[in-house]
Formats: sequence, structure tokens, C-alpha cells
Amino acid sequence: MSKKRGKLLSSPYREILIFSVPIFILLWIVAMNFILKGSEQFSLLANAFLHGHLNFLSSIGGLGQDPILWHGKIYWGEGPFPAVLLMPFVALFNIFHHFFFQGYLCWALVLGILFYIFKLARALSYSKEDSLLLAFGFMLGSVFIGVASVSSSWFFAQVLTTFLLFWSLYEFYCRKHKRWWLLGVICALILMTRSTAAPVIIFFGLELWQTTRTTRQKLKKFAQLSSPVLVAVILLGLYNFLRFHSPFNGGYMHQVLYPSSAESRSYGVFSLIHIPTNLYSALLRTPDPVLRTTTSWTLKFPYIKNNVYGMSIFVTSPYLLYFFSNKWSSFNSRARNLLVAALVSSLLVFSFYGVGLLQFGYRYSLDFLPELFLVFMIVYRKNHRNLSRGMKILLIGSGVFNFYLLLPFIL
Repeated sequence: MSKKRGKLLSSPYREILIFSVPIFILLWIVAMNFILKGSEQFSLLANAFLHGHLNFLSSIGGLGQDPILWHGKIYWGEGPFPAVLLMPFVALFNIFHHFFFQGYLCWALVLGILFYIFKLARALSYSKEDSLLLAFGFMLGSVFIGVASVSSSWFFAQVLTTFLLFWSLYEFYCRKHKRWWLLGVICALILMTRSTAAPVIIFFGLELWQTTRTTRQKLKKFAQLSSPVLVAVILLGLYNFLRFHSPFNGGYMHQVLYPSSAESRSYGVFSLIHIPTNLYSALLRTPDPVLRTTTSWTLKFPYIKNNVYGMSIFVTSPYLLYFFSNKWSSFNSRARNLLVAALVSSLLVFSFYGVGLLQFGYRYSLDFLPELFLVFMIVYRKNHRNLSRGMKILLIGSGVFNFYLLLPFIL
């Protein structure tokens, strides 16, 4: 009996048991992108771009869809790159008189992120099994599972931003010869998708300056890195000017919002006054209880549910608590540079008037979570040869717990 049990728990049976659950959840996410249809503003905007318009060609709805009403036309406040990316796909489907849903592309971005995290972990000398577990740990054991499961425009932008962030980190870590111009292009695309995630360029700038010997080489490489971002800034300014007659007006002040969101925005689109609210959602907010009746505190199945105002990243990604078991001296210079970039991005996110309403977890944290996750992998690898059994359970368990909370939210 013990011999049979030993065979079942040995490789490859052990690997099948370990990976069967996350693979099932990943396949479920891919399927949901084809089944669940959300707000398709980026596909609609791509169609408008193809027809030579910067405004939507038809109504996108009112409250809850964040339309911008300006001089009798309807615009969109999010960055334009997701719509530009979708243009060839929308054009192809238009030929056959079919609508191209964002979810048709989202699954490819999800698999791309899985690949990039796996390769980053391998570059840090993790085993293949541990590298795959880390990739699943981020994709399922974080707020990413929520944005990857529904094909809505806000979520699609964050999936694309996460893809671009990990692509840039992969390009930096896994290429022997750094292509600074390409890193600059990726950062420019991030800026044109979600500007609050663009401070990742700070990490590349710090690394460039600290590792390049001569001042001449520093200036040359820095020009390669920053030039595409400067071009993106000019293009965004032109995009805003053509729509709202000002390069600095992104349209957020003109969005049609729910009264609660509009009141928060009245204090400023970006303001220090919003930081306590966002910090609470990002670090302290917990799941909601499921009560038997509105007048009782007795719980019923499933006992807890997703809090649409956000949940602490330590609820969705409890393995991040590992940071607190390390001293600052254990973080090498590269990890510190990553943390600087993540800190700047998080300050922008926390000062934004919105909290990411109607979401799973605190989804805005994805603007800096890839950097934090890479730091987590760097520090853990420095202290451990392999992932411990407890960390493996925590990574997979986080995904299962998130899936448990996510299902009632989206179905």
C-alpha cells in the first residue's frame, strides 16, 4: 500500500496533481473570454478609427459606461493604444460583417503573460516546475484573475498593460544585449494604454544609468529609451487636442458618472485627498459576508463574497506578505530600483479619484503589481534554492481561493 502511494506521489504523478487545478482554471478563463461579453468600447473605438473618426459612431450607453459627451459627440477617456491594436482584427471581421469582441484577443495576451513570467523565473534560476508555479501564482493568485475573465474594456486595458509590463521586464532580463529602443517603445505603448503604469521606465532608467560606464554611452542609451516615450507624449497631446481642443485635457472631467463617483472626482481627478481611500481598498478592505437575511448576522454559503469596492492585495495575493519577513538589506540594487518604479506608479494610482468600482480585488494595483511580483521572485530566490512546500500551497491555494470568490461575481 505504501509503495503504491509512493508511486502516485512521485513524478510525473505529483506534477499532474499539482498542475491540474491551475490548468483547469486557466482553461476556464480562456473559455470565459469567448462566452462572457462585457463593454466593448475599444472594439467600437477601433471601428471609429477605421472610419476616420476619434469619437464613437453610435451610443455606448450612459451611467456605468463612462461616456464623454463633448459638443454633441461621444468620446472615450481611456488610452487609445488598445483600440489601435484592435484595428486590424476589427477591419478583418468587418469584411465578413461580424463584430470582433475584445475577448477574442485577450486569451492570447493571457498566455503571453504566462510565458513571460515563466521565462523571468527561469532567468532567476528557478526550476521549470517552480517557474510554472510562479506563473500560475501571479495569473490566478492575484487580482489579474478578475480582469482576465471578463471581456470589458477597462479590464482589457489592464490585461494589455500587464502584458506590456511583463514584456518589458522579460526584454530587460532575458536578453543578453539590451535593446533600449525597444524598451522605450514598450514603455510608450504602456503610456498610451494606462499612463499610471508608465513609471516602469524609471526602473530601466536607473538600471541604465547605474550599469553604463561612460557618460556618452549613458546619454546615447537614455536617448534611445526616452525618445519613443516622448513621441507617445506628443501623440497623446495631439489626440487630446483634436478631441477637446487642449493637449492636457484627457476628458476625465467630462465623463458621465454615477453621483458617488462624480462627487469623488469633484475633489480632483488626481489629488492627495484620494490616497487614504485607495490605500484602504488596496491594503485593508476585506471580502463581504454573505448573510442569510438583511436583519441577521448569520452566514450562509458561500459565506463570503467579493467586495466590488476592492479587496486587499494581501487577500488576493497573501504570498506578498513574504516581503515583511525580509530586511531592506536583503534587496539588491535591481530589486530596489523595481520598488522605486512601483512606488511612483502606486502613488499615481492611489491619488486617482476612482477605486476601480465593480471589480475583483483592487484591480488598479496591476499598474505596479508586475514589478512587485518580480521583486518577490528575486528576493525569494536569493533566500531559497527552491519553492518550499508551504509557498507552493500558498501560490496554488491563492488561485483556488480567488476562483471561489470570483465565480459568483461574474456568473
